[in-house]
Amino acid sequence: MGFDLFGVRRRALRAARRIPDTAPFVDVGVHRGADIKRFRQELLADGPELKITLQLLDAGCPPVRIDDSTTLRPGSLLMWYLWPGKPFEIGAFHHARGTFQGYYINLIRPPRMESPPWVIEDLYLDVWVPADGRGVLLDEEELRAAVERGELSAREAGEVRALGGRLLAATRRSRWLPAGVRCWPVEMVPALRLRRDAPGTFHAARISGRIIAYGLYVMGAASATSMGFAAFSDAFLVVGPAQQIWKVTILCEALLLAPFALSGRLPATRWPQQPLLDERSLFVATLASGLAVLGLNSRAEWSEVLLPVYGTLGLFSLIFAVSRCWFDREVPVFALAGVGMTLLALVFLL
Repeated sequence: MGFDLFGVRRRALRAARRIPDTAPFVDVGVHRGADIKRFRQELLADGPELKITLQLLDAGCPPVRIDDSTTLRPGSLLMWYLWPGKPFEIGAFHHARGTFQGYYINLIRPPRMESPPWVIEDLYLDVWVPADGRGVLLDEEELRAAVERGELSAREAGEVRALGGRLLAATRRSRWLPAGVRCWPVEMVPALRLRRDAPGTFHAARISGRIIAYGLYVMGAASATSMGFAAFSDAFLVVGPAQQIWKVTILCEALLLAPFALSGRLPATRWPQQPLLDERSLFVATLASGLAVLGLNSRAEWSEVLLPVYGTLGLFSLIFAVSRCWFDREVPVFALAGVGMTLLALVFLL
C-alpha cells in the first residue's frame, strides 16, 4: 500500500472506525455448506455493478487465522467488494493497528441480493494475497471434503479449482486488482460516505478540487518552464521568437494537463480526503469578499485582482448549485445565494 508519509491512511482508518449513527447497514448471510454465519456491515456503495461494505470485527468476534502469519482479531477492519453476478468477492483486510494485511478473494456462487439479508454461498476455496508476499490458495482440503460429503459435485469442484487457479495467476500481474478496488481503498471511506449521503456535495467538491489542483499543476509547470527559458534564452528581455515559443509552451502544458487533472488521473486530483470546499464555506467566503468590495473606495484599482477571485468563487458556487439540484433534487440556498452575490459584486467591480 506504500509508505504513509503524511499519515493519510492512519487518519482514514480512524475516520472509518467512526461509523455514523445514521449509516445504512446490510445483513450478509454466508452459507458454507450447512454452516450459516450472519454479519452486519455498513453499506458504503450500492451500485448495480459494484457494492462495497465495511465490516469492523467487534470484541465478541473470535480470532480468525488466515495463514501462518496473519490472524484477524477484534478491531480488524474489512472492506468487501462484491460484484453482482460474479463468482467471487474481494476483501481488503486491515489490522486493528491500521496495518494493511492483504487481499482475500472468496470464491462464491453469484450472490443473491434482491432482498436482505444478502445470501452468499461460499465455495470453500479462497485466494489469499498477503501484503508482503505472493498469492496462495487456501482451504483445498475443505473443498475436497465438501465433495466427499456430497455438498458439491465433482464437476462443480473442478470448476471452482479452475477459477481459483485463474484468479491466483491473475494476482501475479502488477495491476491485477479490479478498478473498483483500486479506486476505493480504505482511504476513500470518508468520500464513499459523502457520496452515499450527499451525492451533490460529493460531485461538486470533487470537480472543484480537481479545478484547484489543475490550477496548481499549471502554475508549477509554468514556473518551471519560465525558469528554463529565463536561464537559456532572452524570452523575458526581448520581444521575439523566444518569447512566442515560451507562451506557446505554457499554453500546450495547460492543454496537456487539463484532461488528466479534470479526469482525476493526477495524484493531487484523486481526492482521498474529505472535501476542502462546501457550499456554506463558499457562501461565507463570497460574503466576506463582497463586503470588502463594497468597502473599497477605489474599486477600479482593485478590479484586476478581485475579478479572478470572484470569478473563481462564482464558478465553484455555480458547480455546487448545479450538482445539488441534479443529484440531491434540492434547492441549494447557500450555493444560489453565493452565485447571486458574485454577480452583484462583479457588477460593482466592472
